[in-house]
Amino acid sequence: MKNKFEYADLHCHPNLKTFGHSFDIGKPSKKQNVWYYEPPGFLTKLLNTMIGVTRFSQADFTTLSKGGAQIIFATLYPFEKGFFINSAGKGPFSAWLSDLITGIGYQRVRNLQQHTNYYEDLEKEYAFFCGSEKSCQINGQNYRWKPVRNLMELNKSLNTENEIAVVLSIEGAHVFNSGLSDFGRPTSESEIIENIRKVKKWMFPPFYITFAHNFNNDLCGHAESLEPIKKLVDQSKGMNTGFTHLGKKVLHELLSSKNGKPVYIDIKHMSFKSRMEYFEILLNDYADNMPPTIVSHGAVNGLEIKNRSQKMDAAIFYHSDINFYDEEIVHIGKSGGLFAVQFDARRIAKLVLVKKTLKSLFNKEDPTLAAEMIWHQIRHIAEVLDKKNIFGWGTACIGSDYDGTIDPLPGIWTAEYFSTLYEEILSNANDYLKQPNSLTLEENRLISPEEITERFFINNTVQFIHRFF
Repeated sequence: MKNKFEYADLHCHPNLKTFGHSFDIGKPSKKQNVWYYEPPGFLTKLLNTMIGVTRFSQADFTTLSKGGAQIIFATLYPFEKGFFINSAGKGPFSAWLSDLITGIGYQRVRNLQQHTNYYEDLEKEYAFFCGSEKSCQINGQNYRWKPVRNLMELNKSLNTENEIAVVLSIEGAHVFNSGLSDFGRPTSESEIIENIRKVKKWMFPPFYITFAHNFNNDLCGHAESLEPIKKLVDQSKGMNTGFTHLGKKVLHELLSSKNGKPVYIDIKHMSFKSRMEYFEILLNDYADNMPPTIVSHGAVNGLEIKNRSQKMDAAIFYHSDINFYDEEIVHIGKSGGLFAVQFDARRIAKLVLVKKTLKSLFNKEDPTLAAEMIWHQIRHIAEVLDKKNIFGWGTACIGSDYDGTIDPLPGIWTAEYFSTLYEEILSNANDYLKQPNSLTLEENRLISPEEITERFFINNTVQFIHRFF
């Protein structure tokens, strides 16, 4: 391993809990600071192990700095109201329960229950984040983060010691004010188009947008995603449907270069039907100038589309269709896109393979299992692309989704632990290349394990940004 560990993360939420606590009533809270450091202790680890709730900070800027982050994509996410108007009601008890699960603050949840303007919420989060403290002293050294708008600013940041380059993204196209009709605000096409154009004129416009998310957005269908709390919330409206007429207009508006830079599309959370329609739209309307397709925080399911209904109980991967099929991996690889692996125990493998145990809380943190599960993702992506004569090791990267209310992998509680994965993944890559495998392309077979590992942790993301930023 090189002297200084560095990584890039295509999807994390350093602002989600921090912005939430800006709604706290009374004197300013230390939790409103994006550098606020709240590492996991025994009790919060126990809570996570027992019920999957993450009450510690995973991706604040102190943790990111300590962990070796060089580039992160900070994801703005105005929560959908469906989380907080649920089977527990829409009042104080529901707010208390929701805060217990998300950690974003009781007053923030009450605000989310009551407002009916996602776009205003987005603008507030953007202003809060851009106005947040950019520097902090950690262990006697000065650290910074800097939002960047273009390649020149990115490269300058990468060459500045102890500085994290931050690119913005958005999770959920509902932010333009759709999906609110059940809460008294009809969807307006003209308002949505106007809001998209406003966002494209920001000083730091988003590089990509996760088009769908957890609830109906009147634009395209979403995949089921909230299985652990499905008795509490109702995702059924719009779930597993395709694109609406309005959704296609919004898609073209985002990808257009006539109204500002294109905002690329992240297909995570889209329903399977919407993803198939999206690929068809690209082939029909963008064949001469194909935009890269992004999965910003995902996992493979190990299946081909023709075998969607196949049961493979012995397999490693989690077979939900929120995860991605082999044919989709091929499309991403052909488009020059990225498939960012999500460090979420609920998605990356069958739960029995990544379930934390009480016994492990008393042992030294061990990244071996997490690294093995991540390696299976990297390997599968490479093998699928190799079969189609595509370079296999240039597509996978990190999209941790840390601080996005996920269940971290065993032993990798926060971004501060990412460096412990490096040697383990390097070892997996080394063993794989030494043994007989299915790879046929020379460039896939003769690569070094060091290059595979460096590509996953940072280089694939850097090369992608250099091509498309």
